[in-house]
Amino acid sequence: MTLEGSSQSLNLAGWAVSGAESNPNAKILYLTDGLLKERLQYDENLITNYTKVEKSIVFFIDEVHERSVNIDFCLALLARLLIVQPELQSKMKLIISSATLDSSVPTLFRQIPQLKFAEFQMPAMGTLYTVTKVARPNENILDIVLELYKKRERYDQILCFVNSVAQVNECVRLLAEISRDTIMAYPLVQSQASNIQQTYIETGSVFFSTTVAETSLTFPSLKYVIDTGMVNVPLYDLYLKRTVLKEIRAAESTIKQRLGRLGRTKPGEYYSLYNFKVEDLRYPVPQICQSDLLNTEFSLRRSPLKQGLNYMKQFLADKPDQQAIDATIDELRKLGILEMAPSDELTPHGKCLAILPDFGSLSMSKSVLAALSDYNCGYDLIALSSILSVLNTSAIFKDLPLNLKSPDGDFMTLLNIMNEILLVKQSVQPHQFNLKRVCNQKGLTNIQHIIGQALRRYNSLEKSFNLSAEYRQSAQYKSGNWQPVARSLLAGYPENVFVSMKELYEKTHQFCRCTDTNDIAILDLQSTLIRDKTQAPVPFVLARDIRFSTAVRSTAVISFLGEINPDWIESPMQRVLQVNVSEENHLKNNNLFSNALNKFSLSTTMKLDQQTISLQGHSGQVLNAELHLRQQMVTELQFQLTNNCVPNTAAYDNMERNLEMIMKMPYIFNPMKWRWEAEKQVKITISSNTNTKTCDITVEGRDSDNQKVKQEFDSFLSWLRNCAVIRHPNAGVTPRLLRPQMRKDCLDIEERISHVTDSKRTKVDLHYGIRGPKATRETRMEVVSWIAVCKFSCKVEGGFVRDWIVGNDTARPADLIQNPEAWVTEEIRNNVKIACIHKDVVPADLDCHLPSHKYFDIDRFQDELHKFNIKCKVYRDNWRYVILLDEDAPTGPFTMDLIEPHVALTHDRIDLDVSNLSLEKDYTHELGMRVNITESPYLIELEDIVNNIKKKHFRVLRPKDSYVDERIEKMIHRGWTQLGEAFSVIPAPHIKHHAILVPLPRSSTLYDEILQDMSEICGITIKSIEEIKNSLLEDTYEAMKKMIAKGCPGFNPNERKLFHGTFGDGIKGITNDGFDDRHFSAIGNYGHGAYFADSPKKSHEYTHPETAGDRRVIFYSKVALGKEWLQTTKDDKLTSAPRGYHSIVGTATGVNEYIVYRYGQALPWLKITYEV
Repeated sequence: MTLEGSSQSLNLAGWAVSGAESNPNAKILYLTDGLLKERLQYDENLITNYTKVEKSIVFFIDEVHERSVNIDFCLALLARLLIVQPELQSKMKLIISSATLDSSVPTLFRQIPQLKFAEFQMPAMGTLYTVTKVARPNENILDIVLELYKKRERYDQILCFVNSVAQVNECVRLLAEISRDTIMAYPLVQSQASNIQQTYIETGSVFFSTTVAETSLTFPSLKYVIDTGMVNVPLYDLYLKRTVLKEIRAAESTIKQRLGRLGRTKPGEYYSLYNFKVEDLRYPVPQICQSDLLNTEFSLRRSPLKQGLNYMKQFLADKPDQQAIDATIDELRKLGILEMAPSDELTPHGKCLAILPDFGSLSMSKSVLAALSDYNCGYDLIALSSILSVLNTSAIFKDLPLNLKSPDGDFMTLLNIMNEILLVKQSVQPHQFNLKRVCNQKGLTNIQHIIGQALRRYNSLEKSFNLSAEYRQSAQYKSGNWQPVARSLLAGYPENVFVSMKELYEKTHQFCRCTDTNDIAILDLQSTLIRDKTQAPVPFVLARDIRFSTAVRSTAVISFLGEINPDWIESPMQRVLQVNVSEENHLKNNNLFSNALNKFSLSTTMKLDQQTISLQGHSGQVLNAELHLRQQMVTELQFQLTNNCVPNTAAYDNMERNLEMIMKMPYIFNPMKWRWEAEKQVKITISSNTNTKTCDITVEGRDSDNQKVKQEFDSFLSWLRNCAVIRHPNAGVTPRLLRPQMRKDCLDIEERISHVTDSKRTKVDLHYGIRGPKATRETRMEVVSWIAVCKFSCKVEGGFVRDWIVGNDTARPADLIQNPEAWVTEEIRNNVKIACIHKDVVPADLDCHLPSHKYFDIDRFQDELHKFNIKCKVYRDNWRYVILLDEDAPTGPFTMDLIEPHVALTHDRIDLDVSNLSLEKDYTHELGMRVNITESPYLIELEDIVNNIKKKHFRVLRPKDSYVDERIEKMIHRGWTQLGEAFSVIPAPHIKHHAILVPLPRSSTLYDEILQDMSEICGITIKSIEEIKNSLLEDTYEAMKKMIAKGCPGFNPNERKLFHGTFGDGIKGITNDGFDDRHFSAIGNYGHGAYFADSPKKSHEYTHPETAGDRRVIFYSKVALGKEWLQTTKDDKLTSAPRGYHSIVGTATGVNEYIVYRYGQALPWLKITYEV
């Protein structure tokens, strides 16, 4: 800035930023709050009693409302100066300027004795142009943008405020997708060069940003501001010792600043999407009260003040918590920087750090000191710190040339960049160096602005070290080797070492902090150390940044990484490893632990006692010892899938048959094998044993994990025991369209199907389902289902398809409509805690079958949910995942069952016809069936089920027991009506097995009815009742029923359920071949026919005890009697019913007997085994 109009123009103003300045001795000097704080803190001669001034020195501090740490300390240091040296009040003037200001700031200066204090409040003059406020609470920001874009005039600009850089980029991407690239939105974020921002603002129409500071440039034609009212704030957790990024509502002062963008160049409109009262939070919490104070405390103690926050807090407008200050001082003592209490002096190590330039963080200062003093790589660390100090995002690595990327990781990659630039800079005269040209030649144009800042920082540090007698020489040492650089960084960041959990026999692509295994992290995707999912991750990494977020996922993201060797880690470490009894005995009895002691005892203290291994010593050796012990604990467990049912029973036969089927398709366990190997490094081998007709299982891993694998197989066997027919992975009915006559009335159903199954559904559509103005609990369930189906190849079935997809039905508990959090309860089932949803919520949950052809990664599934800001909690059972979603969402929570594919194959029965529908990927208009009930004898078509759902009718397809009764009662409570009586649907067995016997549950209603009927036989004890599934007989019987129905009134075949007693070979013969007319009794009272009775007492007369004991068998059969002929006298010559009739009812003996004469006219249904 110059004064023009005179030949003797004087430079009136200058400026200073980190590493660069212009005319610093000018009368007016513009500088950053950081530099002002540094000068006030370190320059004791900035203003003294001997300073000569014509009038006074004016400090003008603007934008105070931001309440950054630097701003608060500028105010505190000035207040201290005015209090400690009151004589300077005549030489100083302080002007504090802000559009809004917390009262604590003026209060700080108002209470200074003898200080002339004046407070001027700008009158409500308004803006140059009118600004209209429009409230649109909870609406989708993209909808508002599209709406405004349509009505905007030429050159009108739209500015949108969201809470994070990730959301900025997402909105830019989504808007382009929605508009098919007709609307180009621009991001305005901190990492951009100012010239790029200026270009965007001059040429763009739509912008997304996070803070006012990033949009401080004047927009030439800003017409609209859209404000979500949310900000992301870094909050330091004192107990966890970590900074967490948390989304909170913006304060009124921030809202005013955003609103203040409007009305400068034209009339404007402000659209608020928030629903909170702005005035409820007037000002943001000062950063000093929610930040990590470690760097601040050390900065104060190394300055001429020689005192920390306990002294300076009296001059702060808002004071940090005393507990936070005390914890900070304790941490400095632990780091060996501050002497132990009661002393407040710096240690020799602390004094060495104090004479170094300020590197922005204590960790980097310690790293540079180690490089200077111990590892002869001072130049490397100074150059590296220069570029790291200007980087807060890892996006820089995305577009770097391959020749600059180092296999050692991000630190050496950044050092390569600095070396390339500095090599050119130091080889030419200063006036000949052209950064733009060099960056263009090196392929670094995209990050030229970052390199420029880094060079300015490097120049500043270079000047400081040139003036340092202690470190001038060592600052010139250049290694160019990663190991000394890594060791130097480890000195400053010893807590930031992460080990791949694959090395610890845990999740392959996750990492845990070596000093705290509860801190789980993943690598930043921009890092140069990212490897393909098919490759093993780097074993050990050192990270500069660890980003925690409370938004959805607890997993941290670590960035700015370098691969390290554990032998390089010299800091002390203690690790504790829990083992089970078998693992402890294995280590002790096989001398494995004693051998490890001999190998590592020189550098590591090792103890094994009470199922706990404790390791203590140098970090590198401790980690090596732990990895060695983990390898030694790998053992092998062998077992078989065995049949534990009672021999010579239907249950035993069924289990044997199912195990034989499993033996022929061991691939059904592949997803389970992939999961255990990916998550716990456990290897499972499954071999088919043709001799035993079952599977041999070998599990290789830690015993604690091997036992869990065994539990999963045991759980599978329990399902298998209750399974009548093991299903093929591709069983069921392939999804198909409804027939045309019904389909035309079901277009809404097809639309909802597509919401779940259409893999081409855009992210915009999904975004609307989650956050759109019409988003509901059900649309959010659709999006979660879409992720499961289209991203992870799951199948959705059950109640959600019935109630929502087809039925378009919703319901909420009448007394809890306004309290959705109360819909969730946790219950213990099979010793596992899982979440459950209130029974009156419709639809209640999502039922999914996991894919059988690929590994389902539950963490990646959660990551996909995270992209939509969907919160979830995962519960693991032996056969499924149960996920609780949207626990805190205003639309209401829901759960999701993800069933393992090998277990899903054992789910051969269905309870209700309306619960049998399923959805599959890319069947965008079709419905499938989990179990095929379209064939004889059931003949329930897809249209029948859809029609029933629309009418809220249902049919029961399995014998009624307590479980089925509960389901029926639940449906009736919801307004559904049961059609007809319950009947049993058993899938057809494999073609090799003509007939199978399925135990009838003792708790079923039918069992009780049979038991009641059979009690006519004195002294009877029922041993078993088994359903007979014989598809060939069923087909024959159904065909015969139709033939008989043709000759009956109303086409009614007059089906009755009747008893038939037999013995010997007849038992097996009837089960396999039915009532064969070739073997009908030839000596019966009514001729050559099959005899049945409605009284089991009569049928009992035709039974004989089996040779193995006093067991007898009666069949309870379905008989198509058709038109009955009443026969009152005996006639043993009969071979058929009279013409025009289909059966005979004989009454000559005083007991009704029913005789049929044709094959297929009766079907054995239940086999009743009993003793008398």
